Amino acid sequence: MSADIGTALDALGDPTRRAILSRLAVGPVPVGEISRGLPVGRPAVSMHLRVLRDAGLVMARSAGNRRYYQLNPDVLGQLRDYLDWYWTQALAAYKTAAEREDDHTPMSEPEPEISVVKTVTVQTGIARAFEVFADHGRWWPVQTHHLAEPPGTTVILEPFVGGRWYERSADGSECDWGRVLAWEPPHRMLLTWQMGAGWVYEPHPSLGSEIEVRFTAEGPGRTRVEFAHRHLERYADQAERMRSGLDGPNGAAQVLVAYGAAVSAADVSAAAVSVADVAGAATKEEHSVH
Repeated sequence: MSADIGTALDALGDPTRRAILSRLAVGPVPVGEISRGLPVGRPAVSMHLRVLRDAGLVMARSAGNRRYYQLNPDVLGQLRDYLDWYWTQALAAYKTAAEREDDHTPMSEPEPEISVVKTVTVQTGIARAFEVFADHGRWWPVQTHHLAEPPGTTVILEPFVGGRWYERSADGSECDWGRVLAWEPPHRMLLTWQMGAGWVYEPHPSLGSEIEVRFTAEGPGRTRVEFAHRHLERYADQAERMRSGLDGPNGAAQVLVAYGAAVSAADVSAAAVSVADVAGAATKEEHSVH
């Protein structure tokens, strides 16, 4: 399962819940044993266990007339990967700052931000608009917008903070594009776009750029989507070349055209299913009359 990292971190904010996790680290434990020695009663422990289960951190199973709780290794692994990503970036930033200090290089003034912003309005609700955009495998034009050579077969965006954004080829090989910095359905997502000026993967996010996508409801069945490719100034002397390419007809605009077509196709498909369901219900009603 994909974890909601924000919910998991919120669940860990309570010291009693952290104490419960430490007891579950030894293996499956019934609620009575978990409660023993804690500063709260058994009903409160049950409430904390429900919060931990809703966050995906804890699982429960029954054995006879007892219910055992245990840690969920999949979600804990995703939480570890999320924190590892920040740890890696923090180390890299610390190393860069230390090297600058050793070289006595003065901090330069930040460059003015350079961005390319495109918008598209789709005839669907905000939740559906966000859902389709998040499902890159459904619509991303990977044959024209790719990093792997030859182009991959699909693009995958993992739907949580710290999730990977990458391209997968037919042979199973993967090519990273970036990471998810913010995931706020159905209103906003923020991604690192870790591609250098030479159109090769750049492992350090501060040397790449960012893409922020915002979704604004303009009515029950109408959503405006803003696609902002930011921090192109990080490409230094190649910034204008990158801006020009991304702002051209084959750049961000072409990506949004593909997305808009996918939204239309998804809504047509949903309407067809709805019509089929209605037809099926009518047939059953006709049979029951006869």
